[in-house]
Amino acid sequence: MKILMVRPKPSSETIGLQHLMIVEPLELEILYALKRDCDSVVIVDMILEKRTIESFIVEYSPDVLCVTGYITNVSTIIRYCTIAKSISKDIINIVGGVHCEVCPEDFENDMIDFRVIRNASVIFTDLLNHIDKNTELPQGVLRKGDKLEDLTLPDLDFTTPFPDRSSVSKYRDKYFYIFHKNVALIKTSFGCPYKCSFCFCRVITNGLYYQRPVQNVIQELEQIEEKEIYIVDDDFLIDIKWLQEFISEIKKRKINKHFLVYGRADFIAKNPNIMHQLAQIGLKTVIVGFESFSDKELDKYNKNISVSIYNQTMAVLHKENMDVFATIIIPPEWDKSDFKNMVDVIKLLGIHFVNLQPLTPLPKTEVSFAADQIIIEKLNYEQWDLAHISVRPTKLSVADFYKEILKAYTSILYSPKVILKYLTTYSPLMLFKMFVGGYRVTKQYKKRIKEAEYYA
Repeated sequence: MKILMVRPKPSSETIGLQHLMIVEPLELEILYALKRDCDSVVIVDMILEKRTIESFIVEYSPDVLCVTGYITNVSTIIRYCTIAKSISKDIINIVGGVHCEVCPEDFENDMIDFRVIRNASVIFTDLLNHIDKNTELPQGVLRKGDKLEDLTLPDLDFTTPFPDRSSVSKYRDKYFYIFHKNVALIKTSFGCPYKCSFCFCRVITNGLYYQRPVQNVIQELEQIEEKEIYIVDDDFLIDIKWLQEFISEIKKRKINKHFLVYGRADFIAKNPNIMHQLAQIGLKTVIVGFESFSDKELDKYNKNISVSIYNQTMAVLHKENMDVFATIIIPPEWDKSDFKNMVDVIKLLGIHFVNLQPLTPLPKTEVSFAADQIIIEKLNYEQWDLAHISVRPTKLSVADFYKEILKAYTSILYSPKVILKYLTTYSPLMLFKMFVGGYRVTKQYKKRIKEAEYYA
């Protein structure tokens, strides 16, 4: 069969991390690796393409269209499937991705033939055989009209083939993550053993946590040509024994890579020796979920961590000369003094890059608010991006809340000290990308401010 796999373009309404990072579509590369010998498959990355989806469907005339995405892509995915059916009613539309796995009801649409909600990297080939040869439908797939409650779900199977990275060879030199050029992705674990209330990642794996064997990870890593590697685990810094084996294998096989990982502040603070060893094998950047500088808020988020440890966390990272990208959650109860305190602490800790996320009640997480507090309609999927304000602020207007977020970003990211660090550390090309991306995101925030003032 002829199969067209598509990563959707973000809506202009989605506040754009794509302006600051575009990474390879790992999930589609894995599905590509599961194609049969008789299949002809093309991946189209609409984030990077200038052409319309119609033009690709007409050009490739696929038997099957596969689209994956996140909550912000729901409307676009349905639109792509509608367009495909309008071009040829015989095209079979398959939808998947993490949001489809958790909320398949959002893709209940006559234009969608199959929704893969469990074990895509295990059953995809069987689904192709079902479509092509009318074999038995694999477990974990909803057909048009099926309800989730009518389906017996199989256990989660974390088996996954190595992605076929050649499938996006035309795009590879365009993938980057903030200041990291030509980034490749690898996933070494699934889920997270912690129970943070706001986390959607745990919902995806039903609270389960699974680590791939180190030897399997190393084998995949050795096949990656790029030097910059983003390990996209929900939390890479968990298992000391696993990490020690990973470090040992990297050294033994003389693998020369630069790594970007996500890790908890308490692990970093309590394990300086492991962090030093990781620095020796190429760990350059750590995304740290600080979330808050208030113990009361951290308790509310079920982080099981204390603010008092953050100085120790940063001392370890500064000693190893690692870059830090901090994620901070902004609850609706904040006033201007809370924003100022956050900025002051960020600067005091020596953090130069942040991601400020208004507290967002993502579906099926433990974060919830009364209906009259929610200010984004459920069906405005493109705005559920962890950047829009989704819960009405209690002490500031919506416009002022956005203004404080933008003001905080400007104060942290564009101070003279930080700009000097940028200029003396990163390449002119990546600096240009970041400043252009930052300008575009700023425009999006200013648009939200104007809208909020208009509708106030």
